[in-house]
Amino acid sequence: MYRKGYNKYLYILIIISFAASILCVFTLSYESVFAQKNDNDDDDGDKEDKDKLIVKASINLENVDMENTKFIRVIGFINGEEAKQDIPISTIDKSDDNLDVELKVNEENEIVEADTPDEFFVCGYQVAKGDISKESTATTLTKFDCNEGDILGNPTKISLFKSDSQVYSKSQEYYQANVNTMSNNSTNSGTVKIKILAPLADKKDTEKLVIAAMIKGQIQSEVIEDVQAELDKSDSNTIKRIFTFDRNTDIGQIQLGDRYHACVASEDLRPPEGSECEKRLIIHLDKPNSLPAR
Repeated sequence: MYRKGYNKYLYILIIISFAASILCVFTLSYESVFAQKNDNDDDDGDKEDKDKLIVKASINLENVDMENTKFIRVIGFINGEEAKQDIPISTIDKSDDNLDVELKVNEENEIVEADTPDEFFVCGYQVAKGDISKESTATTLTKFDCNEGDILGNPTKISLFKSDSQVYSKSQEYYQANVNTMSNNSTNSGTVKIKILAPLADKKDTEKLVIAAMIKGQIQSEVIEDVQAELDKSDSNTIKRIFTFDRNTDIGQIQLGDRYHACVASEDLRPPEGSECEKRLIIHLDKPNSLPAR
């Protein structure tokens, strides 16, 4: 009797052990598949960003008018390429102090390969609610901030709308000082011209480069395929381009004092940098605003 009870107990124990083993194998198999799926998801993310240069722009939301802004435009020229994002205010958590925006470009393109300490710029514009296609000259400038930096790694970080930034205040100061002195011709001008100069006296062997200009969240650029052909016709060893922008942009009207940026990029500009950038304020509405970009 005792022998039968023992055998029955042993039989039950074997069944339980077998069931537990099956459950353990199933669990490990599931976890393995799940982990593999997550690894594949990570691989997909890595593949998407492979060969990409990432600039992380950190926006200080404490200096953003969350109530009266429709969206924030973040735009930059990085490694010879344009990068732009429009972030609706409705998608931003108002309890956050900062917003990180990733701008991605190719690490290498047909003109330049990113390296330290190549220059770049990023600007952010607080685009107001309502009709901003035409701003009255009695209004202030669209709130914005710009920052320049060097590529120091991948990713590279840069900040916008920091409390100590003087970018907007300097533009606003110039605007207020000159808004009442604008001529009718200047006020009625429907375009703004920006003339970019790329002096190459020290880089006469440059073969190909890109020139870009940015104003009011708009970028125009041109690739010069045969630099040598243009230099042969130039007495100053300088490549010149004039970019014409519509004064009424999708984020407001270009005004006196608005800050504009220019960049020139080419692998042949090394050393020191494959990309070089400069900035200046708009001081003319009726003739080209000139800026040497290197």
